[in-house]
Amino acid sequence: MRFNYFFGAELKNGLYRLIIGTALVVLALVWQAKAEQCSTSTEMDAATKSAVQSTASQWFNYVTQGNSQALAAVAIPDIASNIAGVDGILQEHKAALAGSTGSVRNVYLLDATGTTPQLDKAEFYCGVFNSPNKVGFTLQNLPAGKYALAIMDVQSSKTPYFYSFLMRQEGPTWKLAGLFPRPRQIAGHDAQWYWEQARQFKAKGQKHNAWYYYLAARELAAPLPFMSTAKLDNFYDEIQQATPPDLPEQSPLPLPAANGKVYQVTNLFVVPDEGAKGLDLVVKYSTPDITDTGKTFLENKEVMKALLAKYPELREPFGNLVARAVAPSGKDFGSMLPMKDVQ
Repeated sequence: MRFNYFFGAELKNGLYRLIIGTALVVLALVWQAKAEQCSTSTEMDAATKSAVQSTASQWFNYVTQGNSQALAAVAIPDIASNIAGVDGILQEHKAALAGSTGSVRNVYLLDATGTTPQLDKAEFYCGVFNSPNKVGFTLQNLPAGKYALAIMDVQSSKTPYFYSFLMRQEGPTWKLAGLFPRPRQIAGHDAQWYWEQARQFKAKGQKHNAWYYYLAARELAAPLPFMSTAKLDNFYDEIQQATPPDLPEQSPLPLPAANGKVYQVTNLFVVPDEGAKGLDLVVKYSTPDITDTGKTFLENKEVMKALLAKYPELREPFGNLVARAVAPSGKDFGSMLPMKDVQ
């Protein structure tokens, strides 16, 4: 899936279109020895809790207004200097969040102060260890300091959202260090629905369909991409057990085509689509040249047909198939066809 917004370097795979801020965040799948300090809303003093909540509410007002200038004005330097990046996130979600209302769901304080100017891997464990209510956050390459996380529940006329803000404390004020919009539904279906569909595909032996529906469920279930809970951990365990052995992200996947060529598939992922199926499938493959777009379009069609010949199960759950030819320079050329039209 490609749904997440991170601050720092861009992950190669996933629906991570826009990246802002200072640290690459990664998902914690296991609980280890406690390193940094975390306080839940019940553990922080009333004044701090109120300040974080009111700050998040004000920033969410800026979000619904599409006011990237106001957000940049309250942000850390790396974000403040990238107004175009902030505006890109706001514009992408503007229509879905129009007229929405947000309420703060949870707040956390993350203390990463110390003598080290930057933490290679900052791990925060909140609540009672081994309890059902435990929560964890893992951030890599995090500058030392004090942070807060505010997770909001958002209701709109189109789809519910999680909207979260990472704040960095600078003196008496909080500065924006990351913002994370997370739709909670795709085409009207929530995480539980995609999870159930994944299990049904798995039961039918359709490993790849199950895998991509598991990923959709995972993206919709977690308020933040770097958050772990007891329930999410169990879900991730189930996902890992369902991992197909031939994912191209692990090693390029040779794909013989009817034209006699063997294409090297480098990436397969899904993206949301508000059509009836809810998800589109994207296949990327390497090619030496894309300058002749007419020829590349025909190559893309060959890759589409070859992919469905190898995995016919993929026709069922996805609305469209997108093939993207990727040149050595990293530039690509894409084509999209409805699944029913790939013949």
